Order: sequence, then structure tokens, then C-alpha cells
Amino acid sequence: MNSILKLLRMKRITYKLFIITSLILLAFAVMIYLTLYFFLPTFHEQYKTNQLQSGIEEIISKSKNLTFRDAIPLFDEYAKQNNAFIYLQNNEETIVYSPSFFVQGGTQSKVIAKTSPVKNPDMTGNSYNATMPIQFKDGNLVLVVFATFQPIGEASQVLVRFLPYISIIVFVIGLGSAYFYSRFITKPLIYINEGAQKLANLDFSKEIQLHSTDELGELSNSLNDMSKNLQQTMLDLQKANEQLKSDIEKEREIEIKRREFFATVAHELKTPLTVMKGYLEGMIYNIGPYKNRDQYLEKNHKIIEEMELLVREILSMSKLEQDTFKLKLGEVKLLELIDTLTKDLGFFASQKNITIIKQIAPHLSVRTDCDLLEKALKNIIHNAIMYSPQGESVYIELTEHPNQNTIEIQVINTGVKIKEQDIQQIFEPFYRIEKSRNRNTGGSGLGLYIVRQIFDSLAITYSMNNTDQGIQFSMTIPLSIKERITVDK
Repeated sequence: MNSILKLLRMKRITYKLFIITSLILLAFAVMIYLTLYFFLPTFHEQYKTNQLQSGIEEIISKSKNLTFRDAIPLFDEYAKQNNAFIYLQNNEETIVYSPSFFVQGGTQSKVIAKTSPVKNPDMTGNSYNATMPIQFKDGNLVLVVFATFQPIGEASQVLVRFLPYISIIVFVIGLGSAYFYSRFITKPLIYINEGAQKLANLDFSKEIQLHSTDELGELSNSLNDMSKNLQQTMLDLQKANEQLKSDIEKEREIEIKRREFFATVAHELKTPLTVMKGYLEGMIYNIGPYKNRDQYLEKNHKIIEEMELLVREILSMSKLEQDTFKLKLGEVKLLELIDTLTKDLGFFASQKNITIIKQIAPHLSVRTDCDLLEKALKNIIHNAIMYSPQGESVYIELTEHPNQNTIEIQVINTGVKIKEQDIQQIFEPFYRIEKSRNRNTGGSGLGLYIVRQIFDSLAITYSMNNTDQGIQFSMTIPLSIKERITVDK
């Protein structure tokens, strides 16, 4: 028993199903055998008794309409079919007929047996014995029937002797049937289980192909669907994870740049504040040249104006970086905008004898934020003028691309070049080509960084390159952009 329980605890479902099926088949075989052995003789005796009784009643019923001689075939047929001994006797208990003896004219020639009249059947041991009156057209007699049940008893003994052979046959057929049945049932289950294990190990390389329309087929289809959904979910999670990593890296870079930015801002503000402090201390204590207060007050005023401009640029840049910033979209006529800018910057161009050449169609316009675009273009044109040598030219050209729904603006200042390594970093905050950071030779270094922030907000692509003429700043403006849903700046 312990060994059977141990086998049932095995992991292989094939073995479990094989053992359980074998035990069930063997149990049924034993039950059938015991049923045949114990109940077959009794059932056979009851069946034989009923058959003999019903045959006698049929003969008695038919004999009422027949003479004794005409009824003799009924007795012969009954004795033959039921393997019974039958005879007729008169009231004096003299046998007048049996299948092997007949008295002519009802005259007694020999007494075969004498019996006492019995109306009900009697079963003694393995035999049947009945005595009943029978009526003919030509008289009344007594019918005596005797039959033995010995053959069925012998069959039971033969069944006992045949038990070893039956056991072998049942054992072989039962085990064989159980084996093939268990293999047939568990083969698709094992196949599905292997697929499920691969799925559990996140191996989506192979689908479960089970061509069946029953519950196992539905299970395999469900697992395949789950595999596809899980694979897609894993891919989505992987993409989301990669995006998250990228966002984290970007956030780290932004944080590093923010720290560098604040450090640079602190340095940019510290230097003029230190100079102002020195000027003021010299004026307070009337030290040397600082006695001329009007001169140094003017210098302090100029430093304050530069600091004010720097603070304004920082605030402008800060607004552009806020998520709550909202664009003010409107129709912008480019010719009018650039004419206004070149007119405002004409003083700086005249100081350096620089010629501004414009090639702009009068009908060109875009839908964008006019203030931001004006500020960016003003910085670009101002830089082109300020960093060009005396007597050079600044070209402003606009080209429409209807197929791409864009307008390209090019600002070219001649007679100057920029190193490639500087071009790659020139849009970084506080980056200046002139390393001494002298305000007389350059600005704060935030101008092009603010331009970059504006162009990113307005979906404008841009680039700066060296050409044969000089430096070319190109920007591509979409004819219309979508408004960001944020709070007004």
C-alpha cells in the first residue's frame, strides 16, 4: 500500500494515470468475476425455474383444446428444449406417457414410477420437480416434470479452475489498456506543460501547436494568446524601462547642467559685484583716482545695467524652461518683422560699416509666437553684425518650401570663421569663444542658448556652419505649430 501511495505521489502524471487506471480496471475485473461466481448459479436457477414453469403453464393451456394424442408433440418438444424428464400418469399413479414410454389405449403395461400429487414446484438441491393436473378433451391426467441444474454448478467449478488464466488475460489487457490510455490522455498535457514551462521562463520562441477542438485545444490557444500578450507587455515594459532610464539620465544631465549653470551665474554676478564694491569703497575712503566720484558712479551704473541685462536673460531662459509656459500664437509677416529688426540694429551696423542685404518675398508669413521669434532673430542678426569685421556684409535670405510647409531663413555674415569645436558648444549657456569673458569683446554667453530654447519651443530646426563666404546660420520654420496647453507666461 505504501508503495502504491509513493507511486501516486510521483510528479509524472502519466504514471499516476496509468496506476489509477490499472487499479480501476483490475477492480472491475475482480468485481465481475466475483459476481459471476456467486450470483450466476442463483440467477441461472431462477431463470431456468421460470422457463420450466412458464413452459408447463403453456402446455396446460394448449392441452385443453387438444386430445391426449395430439398433445404428445408438446411434451416431446418441452422435454427436448428444457433437458427435462416429463411423464403423465392417471389417478392411480400409473404412468401413461413419457418421451421414451407410451401406453396404447390407456392400458397399463408397466409402472415406471409412483409419485404423490404436488401442485407447486419443488426445488431440491440443484433440481426442479413439479406435479400438476392437466386436462385434455378426452380426459384428465397428472403431469410430472423433473429437471436438474447440475451443469451450471459444474460451470462454477470450471470458472474457479479457469481463474489463473482469466487473471493473466485481465492483467495483460488491463495494464496494456491503462498504459495506452494514459499515454493518449497525458501526451497533449505533457506537451502543453512543456510549453507552459517555457512561458514561465519567458521563452516565447515557440508556440503550442495542438490541433484539437476540445478543452485541451482551447487551453493551448489560451496559453498562446497569453504568451503573445505577455511578450508584448514585456516589450512595452522594456521600452518603458529604457525610456525611464533615458529620462533618468537626461534628468541627471539636466541637474548637472543646472548646477553648472547656477555656478556660472554666481560667477557672472560675483565679478561685477566685486568690482562695484571696490569702486564704492574707494569712493567712500577717497582713495587715489576714486576721488573722482562722477566717473566711477558712471562705471557702477554701467555695471548695474549689464547685470540687469544678465538677470533679464536668465529670467527669460527660466520662463522658457518651465512646463507652465504657453505660446502666444499669431500670424507673423516675416518681411515686416525683419525690416523692424534691421532698422533697430542699423546703428550697430553703421558703426562697423556693415551692409545688411535682404532677399525676402513680401507675402511670406507663419503662425507662431511673434515675441519669441523676434527675440531669437534679433540675437542672431545682432551676433552676425557684432562678430563681423569692418566693412563686411550680412545676408538675410528667406526661401519657401511649399511641399514641406516650411520656410527656411539663412543669416550669413562674411569675413569670419568659427572653429568646429566652438560650433558644437556655442549653444551651451555662458559659452563664449572669447575665453577672457571681457564684456567689451562679447556678451554674457546666454544669447545663443536662449535662441536654442526658443527654437525648441517653436519646433524650429537650426544649424550653424562655416561656408566659403563666412558663417551661415540656417533655421527652418513650420508654417504653423500647435499651441501648448499651459499657463501663460
